[in-house]
Amino acid sequence: MNSPSPFPDNSATSSGGVDIPPAVYEALITWSVKLSSGVASNEDMQQFLSWRAQNPLHEAAWQKLNAVEQGFHQLPAASKSIVTETLSIADKQRSALTSRRRTLKMLSLAAITITATTLLANQYAPWQQEAHYATNIGKREAVVLADGTRIVLNTNSEIDAKFSLFKREIVLHRGEIYIETSKDTESLIGRRSFWVKTEHTALEAIGTKFSVNQQASNTKLHMTEGVVAIHPSNYAPVRAYANESYAMHDGVSAPIKINPSGQVLNMDPMAWVDGVLVVKQMRLDAFVAELSRYQDISIICEADVANLTVSGVFQLSQEEPVAHALKAISRTLPVSINKQNRAIVISKK
Repeated sequence: MNSPSPFPDNSATSSGGVDIPPAVYEALITWSVKLSSGVASNEDMQQFLSWRAQNPLHEAAWQKLNAVEQGFHQLPAASKSIVTETLSIADKQRSALTSRRRTLKMLSLAAITITATTLLANQYAPWQQEAHYATNIGKREAVVLADGTRIVLNTNSEIDAKFSLFKREIVLHRGEIYIETSKDTESLIGRRSFWVKTEHTALEAIGTKFSVNQQASNTKLHMTEGVVAIHPSNYAPVRAYANESYAMHDGVSAPIKINPSGQVLNMDPMAWVDGVLVVKQMRLDAFVAELSRYQDISIICEADVANLTVSGVFQLSQEEPVAHALKAISRTLPVSINKQNRAIVISKK
């Protein structure tokens, strides 16, 4: 597992993947203020154009700031409120200004300055953080993120945690995680949105506890409490509530509820957080597939015993969880457990 690395380094990254030093952004803000002051000359404009031409980083920073200003209406709600409040204060003070023309200049200056500051803050301020976590087969790991969110990584799992001024995002590359989101009380703009991205879906947590399991063919969501909004590409968001479970097979299909009302799951989807596998009347082949996630060993379940059912509580923290679990079921099921080369074969007794 790699430890988190707070992000206040000496560079900011543009949307095009170009590293733009903070000093360039600071110079750009100075130019923006000067050119919007109402007293800038043609010579000032020519000097600004020369500054942009001096270095590709200057032009890249200008293009990004220009895009932010042009698309100001698309800024996050929290950022809009900051600018709107500032403009409102400035407008209320217009009676103290010498002319309406000066008022408009001040309003324009405030908008540009705050927009640029917001851009800078979201790029390289101390709250821009990124961390990477991973577990090996058979290992679990609990971590607490910078905002207080608690995440438990199950066996053979990998995530990236990416925090910015407006958003918290967990990218699940593989495996399974359990999440207890925090209230994010230290954020400067109030509670930031919290997202989990997988290969098959995007999930928006709304103050909650839940688990996400990404395997090769699907992603499964299991809720403990609160609400999670599932965002398929071609459908309206679907809200998942406490004790509900959904499966997402790709990013465009509608989520499938996998525990309709009254139906009991064959496996407790949250028990692994406490280091156990809890199953009830689960097919042996399905149980073996789940069990094999916790130890790097091949298990072959022959067809003539695949439909036998397993119930019980199995410890995952054992040094060899597969051997212990199979030894236990061999006492209650008519099966033989044998080693063949590097595989364990379950066959009819």
